[in-house]
This record gives sequence, structure tokens and C-alpha cells, in this order.
Amino acid sequence: MSDTKWLLIQGFEEVERLQNGFSLLALKTNTSAENPCFKECVKSGECPEKKGLVVYYTNRCPFTEYYVHDSLVNVADERGLVLKLIKLGTREEAQAFLTPATIFSLFFNGKFITTDLSVCIAGRFDKIVLGK
Repeated sequence: MSDTKWLLIQGFEEVERLQNGFSLLALKTNTSAENPCFKECVKSGECPEKKGLVVYYTNRCPFTEYYVHDSLVNVADERGLVLKLIKLGTREEAQAFLTPATIFSLFFNGKFITTDLSVCIAGRFDKIVLGK
């Protein structure tokens, strides 16, 4: 993905923004065409699991599986938090996913927290998830 500011300078327009911070940009070559939009499944910013941590991830980044299965598992265990890992394996699962970011998405008590993989590291986890 590219920098949003740069894309806006290049003529892209924000056509939709979600409450959790995701924005959809478009560069329309046909001004009468409908704007693209987010699927309904990403608009709530919540996941069905309402207790503890839930991570949805894919192998689109070669480091995701390592950080999720090693670092984040240890961080959650040290803090006594329930952790559920869900690996998306098909295009259909990704397209029906709960956020536009399918590489890594962390939810805490049902609410979307971040797509930043650095949250798997103890110090970043405490700051981002626990607010310490």
C-alpha cells in the first residue's frame, strides 16, 4: 500500500471512511461510474468473539506467522489473556473478512484494535492494547 497523502496528490479521492480509520480511495477514469465501497462485513469494526484477543491473519507477509505464533502467544500468556488465532486460507475467506486488512488484524473483547504487526512485541502490546 502507498501513502494516502501521496495518492491524494495524484488525484485519488476518498470515497468512504470507516469508524476504525480505514479509508477507501479511488481514481476514477469514468466520472459517471459508481464509487467503489467497502463490503458490509467490514463496517462494524467488531468480531464475533467478545472475550480476550482474536487475531485473524494470512501468510501474505512472511513474518506474520512467526510473530503471531511465537511473540503474541507469549505476550498473551504472560498477561493471562485468552488468545484465539484464525488463519484465513482462501480468497473467499479474505473477501468475507471483518476488516479490509487481511495480513493481520487484532481484536480485543470483540473490538478492532490494529493491523500493526508490531503489537505482537510486549512493549508495543502494552501501549496499544492495554494503554500502559
